[in-house]
Amino acid sequence: MFNTRTKDKGEILVMQDVALECTVIGNGHSRRKHNLEDINHPTFGCNQIYTEYQPSWLIAKDRRVLEQMTRDGVKQVYVPMMSHRAHRETSTINIPDMREIRFPLFRMNSWLTGEIAIVFAAQMGFKNINVIGFDGGHTSMYRGNTDTNSSMIHCQVPKWRYEHTFDKIYAHYPDINIKTDKDFLRTYK
Repeated sequence: MFNTRTKDKGEILVMQDVALECTVIGNGHSRRKHNLEDINHPTFGCNQIYTEYQPSWLIAKDRRVLEQMTRDGVKQVYVPMMSHRAHRETSTINIPDMREIRFPLFRMNSWLTGEIAIVFAAQMGFKNINVIGFDGGHTSMYRGNTDTNSSMIHCQVPKWRYEHTFDKIYAHYPDINIKTDKDFLRTYK
C-alpha cells in the first residue's frame, strides 16, 4: 500500500488490490539480456527507460533526468518526496503528473532510483519483487561521459550498498521476497 500526491490536485491515491509479483528494471547493460515485452506482470522502471519501454510505474529523482523527461513530453512520473519538493516549482521541469512518493524512513529519499523503486513496489503490496539490470557499476545504458563530466567513477555504487539498503527494506517489509538476476552487481564479480 502507498500514499502519493499529485502535483496539482493534492489528492491521495491508495492502491490495495495489486498482483503479488512485479519486476523492477534498472538501466545496467545486463538489462539488454531481457526482453522487457515478455514480462507479463507490473513493472517499475527507472529514469530514462521510458525511451525504450513503458513501465507500469516510472520513477526518477535527478533534476537532469526530470528535465529530459520534460523535453521528451513524459506525462507521469513518481518522484521521492524530497526531489518532488525541490523540483515541483522548477521552471525547467514541467511534467503534468509528477507524483510524490513518501517512505517509512526519511533517509530513503536519498537512495538510488532502483532502491526507491523496490521500496515503492513493497509499499504498494507486491510480495515478489524481481530485480533486473542492477549491475552495480558506474555505467548505465543511458549515462555517458560529457564535456563537463569526463569520468563517471563518482557514480560507482559501493559493493556493500545494496546489502545495507536491502536490510533496511526487509526490516520495514519482512513479507517481501527480492529476487535478483545472475547479473546483479556483476561489476564486483
